[in-house]
Amino acid sequence: MKGINTPGQALDSGGVASFSAPRDGLSHLAFPALSRERNLPADSFPLAPLGNESYSGSRISRTGVRPPSSSFLDEKRQQRLTGNIIIVFGGTNDWGQAEEPTTIEVFQEAYETLVSDMPARHKSSTLYFCTPLQRTDRGLREENIHHWNQKDLAGSIHEIVSRHEGVNLIDLASYPIKAGDGLLADGLHPSMEVLATLMQKGLGL
Repeated sequence: MKGINTPGQALDSGGVASFSAPRDGLSHLAFPALSRERNLPADSFPLAPLGNESYSGSRISRTGVRPPSSSFLDEKRQQRLTGNIIIVFGGTNDWGQAEEPTTIEVFQEAYETLVSDMPARHKSSTLYFCTPLQRTDRGLREENIHHWNQKDLAGSIHEIVSRHEGVNLIDLASYPIKAGDGLLADGLHPSMEVLATLMQKGLGL
């Protein structure tokens, strides 16, 4: 039985949780739309849950109004991650939260630390880092108060991950999303079906 763990914001907005493959159900914590209660085929997402380390509103960096312990870099959050696969899905809160978004320099430093440190921490896991999905509640080139945008966010993650061996990129930001297409219910959070489909493509499942 293989496992997958996904850390980050809530997985419908960004995060990390744990799963195993193959499986006969799906975690209602991390992927509620794919839980057994939704009566989806058993092979609709061939990953079984190991845990859920996803918090709504959490960030890569230790910034914002949430406690520092919600950061992806937090020691206790890292210690709880297990599984053959770990997916890191986050960053949009660092850039786009209305309350105290961080600067691109602080974000890049935090993401560099995360990508540098996780391979040594999780030697038995395959690591995937995701660029965030394009938000439609904000323009792609719309800047926050610190003058960086979604393109800068995705580009930073892409560049940092590409410089490190032993880690993988799932480029969700490249997936075409338009306002009103139904993929993002509120312009920010994807449906679980959409997210699971994109993750499957990224993992080659």
